[in-house]
Amino acid sequence: MKRKNVCLSVIMSLILLICCGCGINNTESKNQSSVLRQEAKTEEKVQQTIEITAKQEYKEESAEKNVTDEKKQNIEKEQPFLVQIADDDPSIAYALVRIQNAGGLLPLPTEGEYTRTIRQVADDGTEAINVLHLTTNGIWMEDSNCEGHDCILEGEVTLENREERVLWNMIICLPHQLSVELITREEAVSLLKR
Repeated sequence: MKRKNVCLSVIMSLILLICCGCGINNTESKNQSSVLRQEAKTEEKVQQTIEITAKQEYKEESAEKNVTDEKKQNIEKEQPFLVQIADDDPSIAYALVRIQNAGGLLPLPTEGEYTRTIRQVADDGTEAINVLHLTTNGIWMEDSNCEGHDCILEGEVTLENREERVLWNMIICLPHQLSVELITREEAVSLLKR
């Protein structure tokens, strides 16, 4: 009988332990579910924040692109180049300017001198600026915001020295992808007829 009581006690204890264990497991399970739900909500909030940030960045990039495009259009209006020579144009020579997406002629003055600022806007909004100086007999790069200023150091191209220089009749600014050639009126007319 004692033995039966002991066995019953052991069995009852085991049942209690199993039941308690189930209760603990249920509690742990509930806690885990709660934690998982909170993690899911947090992850959803993070995802929403990422999407909002991405939309804001896209809007900012679009606004910057619009500003850059507007800058480019304003610069194109600001620096028109000749694309044909009028019969009554008294110039004897021209600076043929070539830049990335444009180009044209700038007449050498018949008297005096002048400068022409050539601006280009890159896709990232940075400006490439070259200041070309034109006289009755030649051209030189007066200023530039490129690194090294090699184009400034290339010196003056004149009608007299254009075939003797290392770069002949050209001034080149590689960082700004710009070239300027001193050409005669006849060469300009021939070039435009092509």
